[in-house]
Amino acid sequence: MAQLLVSWFICDGRFRVHAINAVGRRSGRIIENEDIDTGDRVHGSFRRLERLVQRLRQSSGELDQVPAWTPDTTS
Repeated sequence: MAQLLVSWFICDGRFRVHAINAVGRRSGRIIENEDIDTGDRVHGSFRRLERLVQRLRQSSGELDQVPAWTPDTTS
């Protein structure tokens, strides 16, 4: 089954988040965070990456905006 890879910028374009959208019975999950300036990529568990994205969005004041992606909560 095919899955859709999506990415979006956070923190005014400083970081890019890569995720796989939920398709069928599979849940969506963040797979990588990339620092645009240095090219460093952060990999790890889904929960660790989601916490990192939440902290980055909170530090830049983006929590009042609608997120570009939300994980599937039905699984």
